Amino acid sequence: MTAAEILDSSVVVVVLAVLLLLVSGLLVREKRAHAHDRVVAAAHLAGTPAAQATDPATGLRRAGIVVNPTKFADLDEEAQRRRQAYVAAAFRSHGWADPLWYETTPEETGGAQAREAIAEGVDIVLACGGDGTVRAVAESMTDTGVPMGLLPAGTGNLLARNLDLPHTDLARALDVTFSAPDHPIDVGWLEVDRTGRDREPERHLFLVMAGLGFDAAMMAGVEDRLKRTLGYGAYVVSGARALWGPQAKVRMRVGDETTHVRTRGIIVGNCGKLTKNLVLMPDARIDDGYLDAVVLSPRGGIGWGEVFFAILTRDRKGQRRVQHSRGRSVELWCEQPQEVQLDGDPIGPARRLRMEVQAGVLLVRTPTIP
Repeated sequence: MTAAEILDSSVVVVVLAVLLLLVSGLLVREKRAHAHDRVVAAAHLAGTPAAQATDPATGLRRAGIVVNPTKFADLDEEAQRRRQAYVAAAFRSHGWADPLWYETTPEETGGAQAREAIAEGVDIVLACGGDGTVRAVAESMTDTGVPMGLLPAGTGNLLARNLDLPHTDLARALDVTFSAPDHPIDVGWLEVDRTGRDREPERHLFLVMAGLGFDAAMMAGVEDRLKRTLGYGAYVVSGARALWGPQAKVRMRVGDETTHVRTRGIIVGNCGKLTKNLVLMPDARIDDGYLDAVVLSPRGGIGWGEVFFAILTRDRKGQRRVQHSRGRSVELWCEQPQEVQLDGDPIGPARRLRMEVQAGVLLVRTPTIP
């Protein structure tokens, strides 16, 4: 083994060790927050009265809650009933009618339920689930004028993190529903051409990020068992597995400018935060009418070290391995099919992607736009 190879391997070990330490700290904080949430919820539930029927003719405001039941599979039927009773009591205490509940299914992941709630005339639709549920609900709510709220229940909770919304405390998340104003935000649209010649490409909404290559392979490699056990740490384990792979040849057009890149990953963001302290795109804002793109082009362990250093320090200048750009549309043509992810959910390989921003079409209940 040459000196360069030894140095390269050493850098990889150091980089992974630093990443594991960072994520371990995040996990400890999140586990403490979850523990606090459970204690608070238990205290509330102990004295919660049974839900009562609300007269629709009273004219009280009403919410529709689209809930992904798989996120609460660890709760028995009685615990779930008490959780719903606590939520209903919170609404009544603020002068609202009892909320309407809509459960998602594997076939209908939230969009149909959101449309049903809007048809019922609700004042707000709350997405109670992970990033996939939030995205499905949002897709049915653009241009409706009805605000969307968040009761996060997933592992990533990317939109909640980017809006600095509570994602481990149910009581605080409900407080936002009752007290915060509504803000218009942008959404991104991703057109997926699997073969490069599809006559009818798939079209998906994204709220946070879409990308191909390394990050999508990392998301695809996350096992549900590890997510339940390690939470965010599962992404580190999967990321370590996905570090090594060939660079992809991609033709990239941002706005009217076209370039050719060799890359391990391209991520296009409507906003740029992965966790509270880990920001991939520091200039990205969810209400600026633009998409931000970052191209990752590491070569070996030293290259990955440069990438991680640039991300951790939010350095956007003079980086060979991390290139930033922005525009209202981004188009990618890949020489070979690449794995694709959408707000953290893998959606399989594709050869051509087109992403565009639609400005200010989704109302979200949040105190501020960071």
